[in-house]
Amino acid sequence: MTRKIAGRLSLCAASAVAALTAGSSAWAQQIEEVIVTARKREENVQSIPVAVTAIGGESLKAAAITDLSQIAARIPSFTYQQQNSMESEMFIRGVGSVRLNGATADPSVGTFLDEVYIGRRGSATPPIFDLARVEVLRGPQGTLFGKNIVGGAISLITAKPEPIVGGSGSISYGNYNAITTQAHITGPLTDNAAIRIALYQNSHDGYAKNIVIGQELEDLESYAGRISVSWDPSDTFKVLVTADISSDEGGGPSRHAVDDPTKPGFGFITPNLRSQDPRTNESPYPQYARRNTRGLTGRADWDIGDYTVTYVSAIREGEGRNRWTQAGAGSPPSITDSTLTQAEDYRGITQEIRLASPRSDRLRWLAGLYYLNEQTDRSSRNTAKSYLPGGAGSTRDSLDGDNIFVGFGESKNYAIFGEANFDVTPDLTLTVGGRYTWDKKSFQSRGEVLSLGPVGLPNTLSPSPLLSPYNISVAKDWAEFTPKVSLDWKMAPGKMLYASASKGFKGGGWQGAAANAAGASKAYEPETAWNYEAGFKTDWFDRRLRVNVAAFYTSFKDLQVELLDDVNLTLVIANAANAKIKGVEVETQAQLTREFSIFASGSVLDAKYDDYIDPLRGINYGGNKIQRTPDYQFNVGADWRREVSGEYEVAAHVEYSYQDDIFWGPEETNMEDGYGQLDARISFGRLDRGWNIALFGKNLTDKLYRASIIPFVGDEVSLFGPPRTYGVRLSGRF
Repeated sequence: MTRKIAGRLSLCAASAVAALTAGSSAWAQQIEEVIVTARKREENVQSIPVAVTAIGGESLKAAAITDLSQIAARIPSFTYQQQNSMESEMFIRGVGSVRLNGATADPSVGTFLDEVYIGRRGSATPPIFDLARVEVLRGPQGTLFGKNIVGGAISLITAKPEPIVGGSGSISYGNYNAITTQAHITGPLTDNAAIRIALYQNSHDGYAKNIVIGQELEDLESYAGRISVSWDPSDTFKVLVTADISSDEGGGPSRHAVDDPTKPGFGFITPNLRSQDPRTNESPYPQYARRNTRGLTGRADWDIGDYTVTYVSAIREGEGRNRWTQAGAGSPPSITDSTLTQAEDYRGITQEIRLASPRSDRLRWLAGLYYLNEQTDRSSRNTAKSYLPGGAGSTRDSLDGDNIFVGFGESKNYAIFGEANFDVTPDLTLTVGGRYTWDKKSFQSRGEVLSLGPVGLPNTLSPSPLLSPYNISVAKDWAEFTPKVSLDWKMAPGKMLYASASKGFKGGGWQGAAANAAGASKAYEPETAWNYEAGFKTDWFDRRLRVNVAAFYTSFKDLQVELLDDVNLTLVIANAANAKIKGVEVETQAQLTREFSIFASGSVLDAKYDDYIDPLRGINYGGNKIQRTPDYQFNVGADWRREVSGEYEVAAHVEYSYQDDIFWGPEETNMEDGYGQLDARISFGRLDRGWNIALFGKNLTDKLYRASIIPFVGDEVSLFGPPRTYGVRLSGRF
């Protein structure tokens, strides 16, 4: 089966070769060069031995991409799910985190904004707007990137001030009363200083509705702004200061129960819902989702002779507030109408200094020191009622009441790092690097009973998962060395073969909601991974065909896995024994004619747990597939453009993304069937992009798929992805 899938992934490349050979005389264009900073220097993406995909700023605008969920389908081995507005779930090559519901939890996939690490994906991550590009690095990034990253890194690079006056703007309107506006203006302040101001707004009505209280859910009202000032007092010294702020608000996710096909009979919720429409919610309580982020980043580059000193200093803050019902319905029909009210405040302070050697030397190197201080204050309140009969100590008693978990985590991360590139011959380069990390964490947590249930009922138990109140304070240190070595051979112009081995590290932590003091005090340990990779990056036919392939094998030790404790109704992080992941990734582009191009990318993965005994139930999951990871996925599409009257152009874009089946948990029971999504747009405007009008659509087949589930007593309480959306966009620039 794997061979068949791999054959499908290479079909587009083979077709492109045939078309190129037949039609080469008609060409007048090449595939553009893409410059990335995946190794902290500006380099052509085709020249570096790293599995990285870059999406440029113009492509992001054209595709109306405003958050990371819309990027995942375009990247091999990248999947995205979401639990709620503060708990996005990103997996790259089978490695990811289900929820960051603890104040000390680290994501497996790191997010960086202008090289600054963002530790909390929900409460501190701004929307995507006015970017120069997005770079997605796959595999462990244990050498040059700030916080050690074991699964991959998503690097958001903002657009910079320009010394010439210019600007752009766009406004779109679509179904669900969706209105999105973006604008920027840039220009000189003085002879050696420039400024850039960017603004963003995005709003739409709810994709779902609470039919009990009439509230819209999955709606959005979002605003953001960014100002950047560059100052170049001399040819050898440059300063860039960037400040950003954002605010999001809406009703939050809508959960709707469907029957769990893995359980006999029917669940409590599904048969008795008022509506079987998946876009409905029947909670008796109002919900909300709010987020505010802000950041200030300063960067200075100082050339001392042929060497460059770079200093990055930043502070990022965020506040998230949400309230959502876990069952998507009241009690009855659910046996409990548990509603979570969550709050999170985050602050991260980054300090990094690097020294880089001359880029023209045979031996090139970069070394630095890194410091990160993160403080996360998080609370989760569970308010629940149950219609079940029973007295004190009964099941109903454990599902009635009100409790809260409050945690404060502080993480201090220190590192010394370096990487050197040595040209063994003009065409053969050896890269050696390493990072030594000290991860120091402290955690204060309490579980408190606010109420034992409705007045008049004989309640003696706190609602799950709290069995007994506690107040604990713990601390622990970890340290790890993460090396990297690679060898790349430039076989011919535009053709490179490489092999690499690298290690990644992800820190330990403590549970966010534990049943008692013993569970709250026990730390889970860090996870480490060795990744072995070989691949090639090639351009053919005068850079009109591009074919990149990466094959990898990743071995995990003490893999952190999120498990649902269905007895205490909480999520527990535990260390699996180990895991093995292997796969192949393919990316191709072909400029078939001056007017027509095609692209395709995809991945085939074999991701399994090894010798994994579930610590909650003692079940052996060894040999099971890693959760949230499809065996294969792909993205294919085409672009067409034609000049009209020498001043205008008409253009069209279409792409289709498909993701194979995934299991939601390591037990291999609850599954999401494979699904695909079709996006398209057509536009008309001036060749100089002075103005442009476009019709666009996403998920045009209105495919119903799920972004999250919670298995619950015979039901799957599900959160569904966005429906079909479409609209018109007017944009211009000067």
